Amino acid sequence: MALNKIFIKRGFLNYLIFSGILFTNIINPYKSIALTQENIDIPKVVSYRSASCGCCKKWINHLRANGLEVVDNIVEDVSVIKNQYQIPNNLRSCHSAQIANYTIEGHVPIESINKLFREKPNINGIAVPGMPLGSPGMEIHSHDSHSHDYENYKVVSFSSTGKTKIFDKISP
Repeated sequence: MALNKIFIKRGFLNYLIFSGILFTNIINPYKSIALTQENIDIPKVVSYRSASCGCCKKWINHLRANGLEVVDNIVEDVSVIKNQYQIPNNLRSCHSAQIANYTIEGHVPIESINKLFREKPNINGIAVPGMPLGSPGMEIHSHDSHSHDYENYKVVSFSSTGKTKIFDKISP
């Protein structure tokens, strides 16, 4: 009888622990997914885009699918944000984001954002100029498309003085 009570108590404790983990994942799924990435603590992403931009929504979904919490701000004039964050004109793309003290411009992949927060360089931010085919948000999903059709592209870092440097090279 005493042995039976021990098994019942253990079963109940296991149930409570499992329920707590399940509840945590339901309440905050992005945070729990982030722990399965590279265990890099990346703060909330504050994104700015125009209402009509579909590729921007796809980029935001790319970040969310990789465990980041994203605040999606739809603004009338994105260039105001780009000016505020001192994004060099030659690096500008369709959307901008702020993560902690870093600016993220354009279709920057999660791998480069992870690298940014792993290395924490003394820069203003990183950018993917233009809209390279195959970058997050710029994928083509059809029976005829293949990953080898995607472009290689560079992620560029920039400083407050406008100095740029290759930060990462992406080969989809």
